[in-house]
Amino acid sequence: MRRAVAGFTLLEVLLAIVIVSAALLGILGTLRRAAALAGQGRVRGRAAIQLASRIHRLRGEVLAGAPGCLVPLAGSVRSASGIDESWTATRDDRLIEVRIFVSMRRSGGILADTLVTRIPCP
Repeated sequence: MRRAVAGFTLLEVLLAIVIVSAALLGILGTLRRAAALAGQGRVRGRAAIQLASRIHRLRGEVLAGAPGCLVPLAGSVRSASGIDESWTATRDDRLIEVRIFVSMRRSGGILADTLVTRIPCP
């Protein structure tokens, strides 16, 4: 009579390694995409801060002309962090429409955002 031997066969061990490897590759793919999205979010966050700062400065220029309505001059600037900004402003009755275009270079290409807002004349 044959006696039962405790342990795993070579086939069972190989099958377990294949299954674990497939699971780890799936997790690695998910983590790589999550890291890319986090990096993109960081860059877009910096761009949003630049946009908010530019709007604040342009609003100050409009209010500096009170009681009249000064239209800010168009312009462009490149920040030290590599973010390019350009803006234009037009007057329409008692509102000044401001368009700000922001672009930044990344390893995956260029990311760009545009903000359009209206500032009421004082």
